[in-house]
Amino acid sequence: MKKHLSLLLLTGLLALGHTAAAQVQPDTAATGAATPPESVKGLIPIPVIYYTPDTNLGLGAAVIGYIRLKSHTDSSYTRLSTARLLADYTLNKQMDQQLLWEVFTREEKYLLRGELRHRVYTDRFYGIGNNTRDEDDGKYKYSYVGAKIGALKNLGRRVFLGLDFQLTNYYDLSIDSIGVDRENLLRAQQVPGYMGGLNSGAGIIFLIDTRDNTAFASQGILFEASLYNFGKMLGGDFDYRNMNLNFSKYIALRPSRILAFNAALNLNNGEVPVMRLAPAGGDRILRGYAKNRFLDDNFAGVQAEYRFPLYRRFGMAAFAGVGDVFDQPSDVRFSNIKYSVGSGLRYALNKEQKLNIRVDVGYGREGSNFYIVIGEAF
Repeated sequence: MKKHLSLLLLTGLLALGHTAAAQVQPDTAATGAATPPESVKGLIPIPVIYYTPDTNLGLGAAVIGYIRLKSHTDSSYTRLSTARLLADYTLNKQMDQQLLWEVFTREEKYLLRGELRHRVYTDRFYGIGNNTRDEDDGKYKYSYVGAKIGALKNLGRRVFLGLDFQLTNYYDLSIDSIGVDRENLLRAQQVPGYMGGLNSGAGIIFLIDTRDNTAFASQGILFEASLYNFGKMLGGDFDYRNMNLNFSKYIALRPSRILAFNAALNLNNGEVPVMRLAPAGGDRILRGYAKNRFLDDNFAGVQAEYRFPLYRRFGMAAFAGVGDVFDQPSDVRFSNIKYSVGSGLRYALNKEQKLNIRVDVGYGREGSNFYIVIGEAF
């Protein structure tokens, strides 16, 4: 399997990280007394350069905005809200534009989150299940525009409940043959979504979030359960149901030394398009595997990570996890279970708000994968 290689312009980050994150300063009244700020906010620009076998050289830029709003009733602030704007272009004429946000309103009465994205990309398909072969690696290219819009209400004690809507149009899909006399399995098996299509669905989200910091938690838990229905009654081309469970717990062993645990479950039933099948791998869990190396209707996995400071703005993490994709629970075999171990470097774009960029190397059964990503894996 070809390795995923990428490189971020770290020299630019080192310069920008110290100067770009401007916080709002207190106002001074005529008497000379300081007036508490209404919010803490700032912008962090990041230049980006990367390379993958599927994209060739890519260039772009990102801007992270953050804000913490002051309470109207006391001196407390909301937890960190963030928004990220990204745009890049590759020498293979691929592009990605993304706006991603997660915002707490004052008093954390509501949590608003979502994504707007346009992408022209090349992906890979090896088949479905655990017995797929590396030599069946087949490329396919597609474009998509999508939106995810969610709004959750705080029911008290940091328990949230809300609705989420997702709409994605996959178009201009083309499939490359594996060889002169070898058809791409995506076309040969006519997997749903192999000709593109519209994916439309709505769901309900239940969330318990007691983390002390949403960007880099040192204590608390995050539990999220969601249930979606995708189908023609909502204007889509694919009829299926999707359920997700995600649980994370954070323990501060010592100041700035964090032990974090995460468990994830992704279940699908129905006509699931290839772009929405459950993967075993990627930059969030089982980081030793490329995101689409193993796909199926369902995935279950657990992982642990130890995070500790290194020097000034730099930190490190060591992680390990196990998990697998499956069609039925009876399909899971000990011999098939994927494991992943690895380590990574952290650089604080903003030390006060604990906004990090991470460089992770994960190792699995088939080799290693390399990621540079804004924010923690969980």
